[in-house]
Amino acid sequence: MNILLAAEESAGVQTIRLLSNSNHNVKGVLTDTGSPSKGTPVATAAGKHGYSIMPAPLVKEPSFAEWIKDNSIDLLLNIHSLFVICPEVIDALRVGAFNLHPGPLPEYAGLNAPNWAIYNREIQHGVTLHQISTGIDTGDIIDEKKFRISNIDTGLSVSMRCVKHGIPLVEKFLRNIENNKSITTKKQDLTKRKYYRANQVPNGGQINWTDTSDQIDAFVRACNYSPFQSPWGYPFTTRNGQKISILKIGLTDHTCSAKPGSVGDPINGDTSIATADYWVTVKRCLVEDIHVDADTLLSPGDLLK
Repeated sequence: MNILLAAEESAGVQTIRLLSNSNHNVKGVLTDTGSPSKGTPVATAAGKHGYSIMPAPLVKEPSFAEWIKDNSIDLLLNIHSLFVICPEVIDALRVGAFNLHPGPLPEYAGLNAPNWAIYNREIQHGVTLHQISTGIDTGDIIDEKKFRISNIDTGLSVSMRCVKHGIPLVEKFLRNIENNKSITTKKQDLTKRKYYRANQVPNGGQINWTDTSDQIDAFVRACNYSPFQSPWGYPFTTRNGQKISILKIGLTDHTCSAKPGSVGDPINGDTSIATADYWVTVKRCLVEDIHVDADTLLSPGDLLK
């Protein structure tokens, strides 16, 4: 089977490793090639295996369909690559194009599904392998895996679990193709579809102190990809026009009647901030990319917005 891989991130590296141990023929890897002096992890992994490396945006070009036909490409695997594949490219594939999506479909279509699942305080998330159609994340489902998430999970931890459970779906799919098993699919119930856009971030990334402490905690955890860059950036608040990023909050059982956003007396040595129901605590903040202890920056009586 001649395979074309469009991939990024650690999931892409793991897929390259998976394909290198299979009987399939990898005809090329579409990825971010990085700078001339320093490639990306996927490009580096592809180069080690001698795979041809191509710029990821090619999948958007109708003319790329001719290359696919000339090279007899059977299927395209899309693993965390974010470029929308044009219809001409999909039609040129002998078997089809397939995408590993880090969320359950159709409820979490679009981008940053792990973030939204945490923000929405879901207790279950999932990963889906589906056919690529002309609509974004609308194709028939090949396989899926659900898993539980907790109230201490972060955007990073859920994303990593999507990779952990997603790669075996790809492996099973490839093994079935290798054994000439027919591809069984399940249509999505698109009446349940919810689509999340790339630039869609709750409240523009700003913490709303009038929310409950649980909701604020969920938002901060959803943004947490430390030590990596978060697709939502750091959640922030302001004091007298100064932007202050909040890296992590602590929940307490101290009820409050103060105005939401008010800085109160320390709780167990940590700076406290009022929400709609309970005080939350903060240890560290980020101001102009500099880490600052909250107690050196915020004082009781300050009002955050």
